[in-house]
Amino acid sequence: MAIDREATLKNAEKFLRVGRLDAAIAEYVRVVEDQPRDWNSANTLGDLYMRAGRPGQAVPLYSRVANHLLAEGFYPKAAALFRKILKITPDDDDTQLRLAEISARQGLLADAKLYYSTIEKRRRQQGNATGADEIVVRLGTLDPEDLDARLTAARASERSGQLVEAARQYRDLYDEFLKTNRQTDADHVLRDCVRCDPGQRRSSLLPLARIELREGRLAEARALLEEHAATGAHAHGALLDLARDIGGDSPEAAAQCVEVVADALVADGDFGAAAAALQQVSATAPSNVTILLKLVEICVDGGLEEATFDAQAQLADAYLTKGSAMEARVIAEDLVARQPDNAVHIDRLRRALRALSVEDVEAAIAERTSAAMQEEPGQFETAASAVPNLPASAALPPIHAEEPPVEEEPQPAPTSVEIDLTGLLGDLQGQAAAPAAPVTPPQDLERVFSDIRADVEAADPDAAGDHVDLARTYLEMGMRDEAIGSLKIAARSPRHRFAAASMIGGIYRDEGDLRAAIEWLERSLDAPAPDAERGRALLYDLGDLLETVGETARALAVFLELNADTPDYRDVSARVARLARVETEG
Repeated sequence: MAIDREATLKNAEKFLRVGRLDAAIAEYVRVVEDQPRDWNSANTLGDLYMRAGRPGQAVPLYSRVANHLLAEGFYPKAAALFRKILKITPDDDDTQLRLAEISARQGLLADAKLYYSTIEKRRRQQGNATGADEIVVRLGTLDPEDLDARLTAARASERSGQLVEAARQYRDLYDEFLKTNRQTDADHVLRDCVRCDPGQRRSSLLPLARIELREGRLAEARALLEEHAATGAHAHGALLDLARDIGGDSPEAAAQCVEVVADALVADGDFGAAAAALQQVSATAPSNVTILLKLVEICVDGGLEEATFDAQAQLADAYLTKGSAMEARVIAEDLVARQPDNAVHIDRLRRALRALSVEDVEAAIAERTSAAMQEEPGQFETAASAVPNLPASAALPPIHAEEPPVEEEPQPAPTSVEIDLTGLLGDLQGQAAAPAAPVTPPQDLERVFSDIRADVEAADPDAAGDHVDLARTYLEMGMRDEAIGSLKIAARSPRHRFAAASMIGGIYRDEGDLRAAIEWLERSLDAPAPDAERGRALLYDLGDLLETVGETARALAVFLELNADTPDYRDVSARVARLARVETEG
């Protein structure tokens, strides 16, 4: 049966007035047992126990009241009670944890750190390393600006086996260390992040490669760069940006980046795009001999004659700047031999000869130009009359140097008229005739020449631009297939590949063929964007499509690249956070 609270409390007061402490305590016990949520009575009872020298009975009462006040948000009152408990039991972990929590909520970070540090030290002295690490993790959450405490917390999480959480903490710290120019610490925590969670490796390839490049481990960096390039065509732009970024401090490191891109493009047979990538970076690092050597090699392999001359000229100038006059002379002599009337090449040769202290520079130049001009003419001539039974109207148009030689399809068995078409094409490009190829019957000549003209037209930047315009007209007329056909021709030109391939990707996206759209958007990234905004917009569209089809890892890589370049671009930061959670949670 419920007691009369007021009468019971009045009896307790009477007992206190006459000095009967134990009787008063008994009355308060009756009230607290009957009404456990009578917090004032519970607190008073605890005070009576303390007066009676019975602290062990006071602590549970104080703790009940303090936890109630804490839950209700009365932090100062709760803290006062917990401090009373702490005076009674100085080593009580739970009380100190509550005081640390209250201090943190009140913004008293120094007090919170003191309470947590006291607990951590005591636990370590007791041999409770796991419990101590739990406190270290809590310390790391107090102040976001205290990066050292956060780093200590991340290491504690790793020691306790919470590897995914530790990886998240390390990755967050990597960004913070970069913001505060603590590069060495950033390098360490990124490696720690990948060690704890190998799933983070894919999105960290480029930063990891940058670390290896900065520390001079080029072989390790090359492997990471190649792995990054293999994630898709969208990775090429990031590698070229990295090359430009570090080129001034480390030419060899920059060369590693751009060579990976060039090799990937060459593997796809796109020599023009590979040369363009090298040219982009060499424009910002004109004295980087390694990049220029690679550029000359690719231009020669791809049959890009004009680009080869330009690359050789740049390489010769770089050698002169570097003081390698002999190498510069060899290249300059080759250029003069091919273009003996080019005053710039002649002056370049003159500078190389002077650097080598040649006794009669002008005589040496005259001898070289004279020998070049006296070479037997006609070896590069092409005429219909040079081939039996070939009418003048069938003469081939000039083949542009920007595209590699046309590969002929196997021809049917010879008929009555035999023409060595491979030899003819070799003559047209200034090369020695290849061994006799299968001959082409007269009725197939027009088809062969038509194919060649199509290749030439695609290699002509102006013609490619016309195809882009034509495709727009086709789209306005609703002629979808014809538009795609024109755009595919235009996409073979490095200058127009970005616009043409992105238009094709847009067509497929609008039709719902997202896989085809992704393929063509990635192809457009093989070429430089006309401006930074269009490049970012295309990367965003690619990432959006990849996320839509469920390729979250690739989408995350795209949005991380965008986020590194322009953190406030659209909703990229939010997408990175969401996709990172998806990848982490598996």
